[in-house]
Amino acid sequence: MAKKGSKFQKYELSFKIALVEKYLRGEGGGIKRLAKENGLKSSRQLQDWIKKHQAGELTEAGADKRGKHEGNKRNGRPKTKFASKEEEWEYLRLENEYLKKKLLAQGESENSIASLWSSKNLK
Repeated sequence: MAKKGSKFQKYELSFKIALVEKYLRGEGGGIKRLAKENGLKSSRQLQDWIKKHQAGELTEAGADKRGKHEGNKRNGRPKTKFASKEEEWEYLRLENEYLKKKLLAQGESENSIASLWSSKNLK
């Protein structure tokens, strides 16, 4: 884990892609050596870039998703502060709808979902 107040090195997308392609062509003698020769603090950075490249995520569109929020979605963390009870109820209603859809997609019936919920939450 990074220390509080530490600064992170940012690399240009073109640098990342060039380094990944160099590795994939077999040039440079392996991940650790390439990382060290190109001034990376850890070979893990290069490993991550390789995985992203192979998944098609190492592009301008996917280059900087860190810290971006869409509506109430906050990097997988649930919202915990609400302006009113109505806002909180609406949030919980939508969350329940989402969970119900996920269970239905996994093959659960509506009756089994209702009985599962009531057996765990109404005791």
